[in-house]
Parts: sequence; C-alpha cells; structure tokens
Amino acid sequence: MLQAEYVLDLQKQLTLLGGESKKESNGTLTEEESITSMTPMDKMRSQLDDAIASECPFCGDLMIREISLPFILPGEAYEAASWEIRPHNIGAQKSLSLAI
Repeated sequence: MLQAEYVLDLQKQLTLLGGESKKESNGTLTEEESITSMTPMDKMRSQLDDAIASECPFCGDLMIREISLPFILPGEAYEAASWEIRPHNIGAQKSLSLAI
C-alpha cells in the first residue's frame, strides 16, 4: 500500500508542476537548457517511471495480494448467472446449409 501512496503522491506533484516545463511543445530542448540538466518535473517523471516499473505485473506485491480474491464476488453471483449460455429450442430454429 505504501508503494501505491508514493505513486499517487508523485502523480499529484507532476500535475501541480504541469505548466512549468522548460521543453517546447515539440519536445526539443530550449537553447538555454543543456542535455544533462533535468527539471524538477523530469526528475519526478523519472521517479514515477522507476516506481511503476518496479512492480511486476505477473509476480509483484499487488498481483500476489489480488490472486487470492475470487473473480466473481458472492454479491455478483446473480449477474454472473445471467452470462450463462443456454441452448434454445434448436428444433424451432431454421438453419441454412451452405455448399462449399
């Protein structure tokens, strides 16, 4: 849960800094900005990328916690039953035979 809070905090900070980017609209660096310098927004983006990349979608902590939860919760059983495919009166249906 701590990791999720950290990611949310970084997202909020990035949103607040959204209008303060030094890059031009096409993404190129301005003349006064060197390639090695990073804006606070770029640093936060890098931290956010690292935090998200550290969580493996197959074996990360979130997946381990979620795997024990059922796909269909008990309260959703009625809705899940409505998904069942029931055969209709097949004799009453007309069929077309196609020659191949």
